[in-house]
Amino acid sequence: MKFNTKNFLNNLPIPSLIFAGQSSFNDSSTISKIPPRKKNGKFRGQDKLKRIDRPREARKTVVVLGTGWAAHAFVKLASTYDLRVVVVSPVNHFVFTPMLASASVGTVEYRSMTEPIRVTNPYIDNFVEGRAIGIDVKGKKVQVRLSDLGTVTGSLQGLASNAACRLDPEPVWSQVIYNEDGTMVQRDPSQGAGGVIELEYDHLICAVGTAARSTIVPGAKEFCFNLKTSQDSKRLRTAIGEALEYASRPDVQEYYYDDDESKMLATAERRRRVTIAVVGGGPTGVELSGELKDFFSQITRASDGAYQHLKDDISVILVHGGSDLLPAMDRDLRQRALEALSEQGVDLRLNTRLSEVGRDFITIKEKGTGIEETIPVGITVWAAGNAPVPFVKELLNNLPPEAAGSGGRINVDQWCRCLTPTPETFGSILVLGDVACFEAQDKFDDAPEPLPQTAQVAGQQGAFVARMLNRGYDMQMTPPKLPELSESEAFSLLRTWLVARGLEEAPGFTFLSLGLLAYVGQEEALNQVTLGNVPLFNYSGKIAFALWRSVYLTKQASTRNQALIAFDWLRTETFGRDITRL
Repeated sequence: MKFNTKNFLNNLPIPSLIFAGQSSFNDSSTISKIPPRKKNGKFRGQDKLKRIDRPREARKTVVVLGTGWAAHAFVKLASTYDLRVVVVSPVNHFVFTPMLASASVGTVEYRSMTEPIRVTNPYIDNFVEGRAIGIDVKGKKVQVRLSDLGTVTGSLQGLASNAACRLDPEPVWSQVIYNEDGTMVQRDPSQGAGGVIELEYDHLICAVGTAARSTIVPGAKEFCFNLKTSQDSKRLRTAIGEALEYASRPDVQEYYYDDDESKMLATAERRRRVTIAVVGGGPTGVELSGELKDFFSQITRASDGAYQHLKDDISVILVHGGSDLLPAMDRDLRQRALEALSEQGVDLRLNTRLSEVGRDFITIKEKGTGIEETIPVGITVWAAGNAPVPFVKELLNNLPPEAAGSGGRINVDQWCRCLTPTPETFGSILVLGDVACFEAQDKFDDAPEPLPQTAQVAGQQGAFVARMLNRGYDMQMTPPKLPELSESEAFSLLRTWLVARGLEEAPGFTFLSLGLLAYVGQEEALNQVTLGNVPLFNYSGKIAFALWRSVYLTKQASTRNQALIAFDWLRTETFGRDITRL
């Protein structure tokens, strides 16, 4: 195909690239600033817009809900000179979610791709381990149910060994009711052992992410493994190890029985125990299928495989409701994904819906024909869709009806603000990431479409909002503007720089897509590289695998993570994946 340089240059998002470069320069200066001084345990910072010292109490309080991509990007760039940042999340770390599939089979260790949120920005005011369960939009207060730290508190009573897992990823329902005078919070005492506290805010960053949408299929919530958190990957890795040992027990070996019928039943049961069904043909489902085949290929090798006796029994089934895997990618890459997984022996069930999930089976129905089939399985993994967490529903109940977006998401404007009941509270709640529904349209689209629920979008939104709040824009105004300075206030270099760039008014958020990546197993990946809406190149194979690893390595949260991931890859290549069950 002939490359048209003129069309390529005409379609390049030049303004977005220039703005991104200038913003990156500003970000680097924010990160490299001298940390604020401590006095009596409190931070004291300097307002960079007005160049005046102010104590912690005078800074605006920003409560960040979540530690995912959007929240992590915001916290990393937030200026603690100007903002008092409090992070609330049931987990105290950020996880590089694209590598959860790798962690679930031991290609990398899950701790290698996580970063504690306190390390992301050591100068945040506080981190609160808990879940947001209620909100008073008019009073600018959010209610948080504190996590029950049973491992620590239980050890004081000799109960540590029986402590509940504090990283339970499932959302917890709780009802919070204000008294008429608004002074106290009542709650259902049956909703967990953790206490409920209130946090006041000037700005609330809602970046709580989504939960697995497994309730749409009977039995899926009860019997499916998810793959959204580091704890999910740890659970799945444990389950896979148990399945291998379960299938190696004598009671499912042919030599244990004399008659042919018992031998056939033993063989069928052994194969069921190591049959893994993956539901969903998106990036998570495809990458997990590829990683599983890599893992099983290693442990069943004839030379040194620890489970050589299960080579003919292990199977991976991928169930997808569409006709193509990875529907967001170009057709040639979708076709290559299909071919690569088929060549590795993955049992692909396309145009097929999951009807029911049981403890040891799944029922699927083929579209068009309506033919149902029940397949015995040992493990079922849900990677087929997302649903809003309960707090999002609670928040929508306190917002105008127009705030409700598609798929349970919250509509936002181009500055990530959602509608609020009163003009006084407008601009106090900013919604980011998978929760936000922002419709954008470019010259190639016939109509506006919501931005995809991807890590790229979330990360860019988090950095965008951090810049706006760092610069002190008045978020109640449309568009947000820099506040007017009095004559008594000092000259501001930051303000001069923003005015020189024409940023007295905050520009709207513009998503700059950099493409899509996916791993399909056997050291083969798919790369669809773009710059905005301008396609650059598509690659598949070994070269694409090298680029895939390079991108994932450079996108890690810190140099520490990069070193750990590189070491994990080297260890896996040299010694194989660890099959120890701890």
